[in-house]
Amino acid sequence: MSRSTHRRPHFLARLAAQAVARFYLRRPELADVIAIRYRSLRGFLLGVGNELAYRLGWSRAPGLISANLELTNHCNLKCSFCPTGNGLLQRPRGFMEPEVFRQALRRAGPLEFTLLFQWGESLLHPEFATLAQEAARRGTRTLVTTNGTLLDERRVDMLLDAGLDRVTVSVDGDAASHERVRGVPLSRTEAGLDRLLAERDRRGLETAIDVSMVVAPETEHACASFEERYEGRVDRVQTIPLLTQGERRTRCREPWRGGLVVLQDGRVTVCCVDHDGLLAFGDVRKESLKGLWNGRAMRDLRRRHVSGDLPPTCARCTEYPTDAAAPRFSKRTEGSKVAPHQALPDEGRRPRRPSSSPARRGAGA
Repeated sequence: MSRSTHRRPHFLARLAAQAVARFYLRRPELADVIAIRYRSLRGFLLGVGNELAYRLGWSRAPGLISANLELTNHCNLKCSFCPTGNGLLQRPRGFMEPEVFRQALRRAGPLEFTLLFQWGESLLHPEFATLAQEAARRGTRTLVTTNGTLLDERRVDMLLDAGLDRVTVSVDGDAASHERVRGVPLSRTEAGLDRLLAERDRRGLETAIDVSMVVAPETEHACASFEERYEGRVDRVQTIPLLTQGERRTRCREPWRGGLVVLQDGRVTVCCVDHDGLLAFGDVRKESLKGLWNGRAMRDLRRRHVSGDLPPTCARCTEYPTDAAAPRFSKRTEGSKVAPHQALPDEGRRPRRPSSSPARRGAGA
């Protein structure tokens, strides 16, 4: 769930998002997320078109809306349920070359927003500010997620000077669970968050600042205290479910939703769940994001989701079942409590085929 205070998207965007969340998805808790993602008329219309393509099972989707650019998959922390920290990430570590970043955006067409994050701590990139400013000059809103521990005065100034639209700081529950999961005291993360909030307000900027928590077995007990701690202190308080290993029974919206992920080496995949790039189907050094969106590989992936012949990465993708957070990629009823940092399910099991009835397909937003 998520709540906003004073720095919100435009009134009309929020009104449309509330209508879609409540009456179409029947999940009103997703209204803020939808309003942030589909803020312009163009973005909203493309979102409607992509949703229609998903519902009808088309292999083509009208438009690319956003890109996640993984500036680095290095991180200064070793969080227990993140693949960069728990040893599950198998691909090489590195930093995205500035020219790869530029090639990705130069040939993407107009984007509604760019998330300067995927797996890793983006503020470790030595040219973060320059790249963020370049993205903003191309007319895309820029967002970043950070663990907050690097937000000293210099980096706070850097972030705010870069003109970011939204900064999300990750927190895991209360002080005890946060330190258990992340290996650093919550006070260290909060010091960076408070420094960012104070400087943002001193300058009178409209940069939105959020906190986000992963709901997992280690943190679920602290959901209520987490919301109470930050409500009214930041612009949005968000909870998201932990990615888990289970058996998907529905097609996923992600291949139709309107976003692509560029890994730090330039390879392109379709989903943030694919942390090792096993579904990678292109490279921005050779191909355009705009062309890849409805290229042969993406059309084939969509057909596989419609037919039920899911790739292993998709077939095992579920989320921790909890009332404290809305699932993003799967249905709550197919959620799993088996976290990726715990035992994996039998690789030989095949998931049941997705429902062929549009009314019963997954409703992730």
